[in-house]
Amino acid sequence: MFRYAFIFAAALFLVVPSSQAQTLKVASAGDKALLFNFSGLSTLNLGSYQGGIGGKYFLSDGMALRGMLLFGMNNNTTKGTPGFTDATDNTLSFGIGGGLEYHLPLSSSVSPYLGGMLQFTTSSNTTTPSVFTGGTATSTKTSLTNFGIGGVAGVEYFFNKNISLSAEYQFGVSFSNETNPDLSTLQLGFQTAGLTFAVYF
Repeated sequence: MFRYAFIFAAALFLVVPSSQAQTLKVASAGDKALLFNFSGLSTLNLGSYQGGIGGKYFLSDGMALRGMLLFGMNNNTTKGTPGFTDATDNTLSFGIGGGLEYHLPLSSSVSPYLGGMLQFTTSSNTTTPSVFTGGTATSTKTSLTNFGIGGVAGVEYFFNKNISLSAEYQFGVSFSNETNPDLSTLQLGFQTAGLTFAVYF
């Protein structure tokens, strides 16, 4: 679903001229950054967004602790046929996530890393069906909570000592509990985490 985000990231890394490549002292103890995460934008659907804002702090050389406040929304409207109203499907979600990153000791602007993460999200969904114009539509509301734990693998590219862009994959287990109707789901597998823009200070 997010493969275009990673194609974009790979292309971005490749188009940086080699003459601008620089050896940077990055991922060092005491380094800290603001994080801005974007995912779910690969379809270019402006009604859909999932991302967050957070921070990262290097506890030691190569070892970083990160945290993120998560936010997501997905608003879909299906045009009704003549004489009928539009149908809508709107989702709003919030969450929190955190984890550890271990950056491989490479002396360059590219910093591969491995790590682990925890994540908790809660979301609400409201669907309104299409009805005869002038009629009353009955909306259906559902809620979902999700807890996930797993590993991450990614690459962080430093444009300079203050700006970087990361792309990563996550592998793990997630447990979801949905109401109306009541449904519990356990999932195991890969998922993409999108792109993370970092500002170091």
